[in-house]
Amino acid sequence: MSVAQERTTRQALPSRREQTREAVAIRGAGTLTGRLWDQLWAWRPAWAWAIFLVALSGLGLALTRSSLFTLRQVEVIGCEPRLAEDVERAARQNATGSLLTLSLTALRQSLESLSRVRQVSVIRILPDTLRIVVAERKPAALAQMAERGGLVWLDEEGVVIAAYDPEADGEPPNIAVGFASDRTPAGRRENRERLQLYRNLMWALDAAEPRLSERIESVDLSHLQDVRAQLRGSRVVIGLGKEDFRARLLHACEIVDALQRRDAAILERLRFSDPRIFEKAAYLKSVNIINPKQVNLEFDDRPTGGAARSPSGGSRPEAQAVTGQKPKAGPRAAGSAPRR
Repeated sequence: MSVAQERTTRQALPSRREQTREAVAIRGAGTLTGRLWDQLWAWRPAWAWAIFLVALSGLGLALTRSSLFTLRQVEVIGCEPRLAEDVERAARQNATGSLLTLSLTALRQSLESLSRVRQVSVIRILPDTLRIVVAERKPAALAQMAERGGLVWLDEEGVVIAAYDPEADGEPPNIAVGFASDRTPAGRRENRERLQLYRNLMWALDAAEPRLSERIESVDLSHLQDVRAQLRGSRVVIGLGKEDFRARLLHACEIVDALQRRDAAILERLRFSDPRIFEKAAYLKSVNIINPKQVNLEFDDRPTGGAARSPSGGSRPEAQAVTGQKPKAGPRAAGSAPRR
């Protein structure tokens, strides 16, 4: 090779220093890329979880918007058909959107606001069903409350659950009056006491034959120490006190029946000494047996034209009552007899 060719070759090939510089640059770039890759590889669990969560969020969003989880069936158990229809209607109105995002707590609170529902349990059955178990409020007494303006059904907790419907409910049972407002805790507490007294009264009257509750039209529970009952088809009110209800009502009914039949023998046996008591029979307004040792009769000034139905249990008239004394002459003669 000539000197000119060798010089040309040396100019075409890079020098050793240039080759070393290029090798160092390539080796440095590879080292940087390797370090970056090592760092990314070290964080691979975090990247995997991030990708998984993004995918899961997208899947959840797709499912919530899917018609697969739209409410189609509502199962209501534990209550009568009419209430079940109301519960199902309310559930469908409140259960909008997907069942996956439905708040069962909010739905339960909404259903428990219904007057005849005491407690509910809501179960979500995917993909499209709600099961609702209802604890129904049962009517315990038919009551008259001044603020309600009519007859209403009360449950055992003293809560108004429905208005009385003559067509659906038929002939009313014994009407209870004297209840407080059920809109306050104190009122509901008083009503529970009155309902307990009412149940005790009904149990005592029907504990044996004859069933004396059938002779009662209304019960006044305004005073817990002085229960007063109005006889069915009559204006006569019986004061029963707070105990021994059956025996006292039997005794009072015996007196009322004897006056209506003008049975002097029974009245003599009961030790009513006023011979003109039959003349006042049509004036009879109340028979009080609060004191277990005597009976007080109260008479009105004039007889009424007929029996009046008064769900309030009758008023407490101001009339002369003779209790174990010799009867006085006058238009308001009354009689009394020691209780047997």
